Amino acid sequence: MLSRFYTVGLSIAILFSCKTKVDPAEGMVAWKNKGDSLVNRSFDTLRNTLLKAIGENGFAGAVTVCNTGASGLMNVYAGEGTSIRRATEKFRNPANRADSTERKMIRYFRELMRDKKELTPITEKDAEGKIHYFKPILVQAMCLNCHGDKITQIKPDTWQTLQEKYPGDLAYDYKEGELRGIWHLVFSNRQTQ
Repeated sequence: MLSRFYTVGLSIAILFSCKTKVDPAEGMVAWKNKGDSLVNRSFDTLRNTLLKAIGENGFAGAVTVCNTGASGLMNVYAGEGTSIRRATEKFRNPANRADSTERKMIRYFRELMRDKKELTPITEKDAEGKIHYFKPILVQAMCLNCHGDKITQIKPDTWQTLQEKYPGDLAYDYKEGELRGIWHLVFSNRQTQ
């Protein structure tokens, strides 16, 4: 009887020890969850900062905050081995110009939208072992005050500030729900915690 308990116990131990191997798909889920968390915190910080600026100085004031502080707000949550950026093809700030990988992902998300498929973040590992997280940025109604039609939606003082701060601005004439760009996070360290 004791040997039977021993055999069952050994079988259970072997079964659980086999489970300690890391499933690559589970690992990518952990990176996706980390990306979701960082994007949510970054977006909340940016949105709250812009809402405060709008309340104090209108949308033209928000443009100034974006110009001087948006990238710094993104870096608050970036850490050693982690970078956070927003990228687009129709950029306002040249630092947000999409590179070839980002353009590929923007086109992919556009195709999904065109085919009326769900947009969900994508997590991939590159040849160097870095994890890339991509999440679409969709235009919300409030965004149209700075990114909408320059005649009917963007107020003249806001448009003037945009032209002063961003002379080569391409980030207008959007409609609500359109793809504005993507969040692109790169994790070059190996820990998801």
